[in-house]
Amino acid sequence: MVAHIEAVNALLAEVKTSGIDDSNDSTDEVWDGISDDHPLEPVNHEAEYIDEDRYTTVTVEAVDVTKEGLHKIAEDGDTEERDDSRDSKIRADSTELKTGANKKVWPRKTRKKRFRYESKAERKITRGKQKANKKVKADARRGNA
Repeated sequence: MVAHIEAVNALLAEVKTSGIDDSNDSTDEVWDGISDDHPLEPVNHEAEYIDEDRYTTVTVEAVDVTKEGLHKIAEDGDTEERDDSRDSKIRADSTELKTGANKKVWPRKTRKKRFRYESKAERKITRGKQKANKKVKADARRGNA
């Protein structure tokens, strides 16, 4: 049993010295993610595609994703103007929310008339009206009018 343990320890020592070690003890290189140092060039071109007898022209553009939705990425001078306009729009929206000027007005619901059973007299009157209507219709069918 002791010989087996010594043999396994010798194999482990051999593996560590040969550089095939599975453990990652070296922390020299830490991945910091993708850097944004170099800005991407805006993509703006048209491509033509033919798919099963369909001829389509597709415009490919770079877009900026915000909470408001997708926006075209403008040229260098336009981005500052757009950022300023977006900031002013956000400020205006926040002031409207605070004042409640732009709230949606919900229409009033009409209440249903409460259901009530008819009294004995009301049922008798309704039954008489129905009989009269049926008699008029029956006479019209028979031609006794």
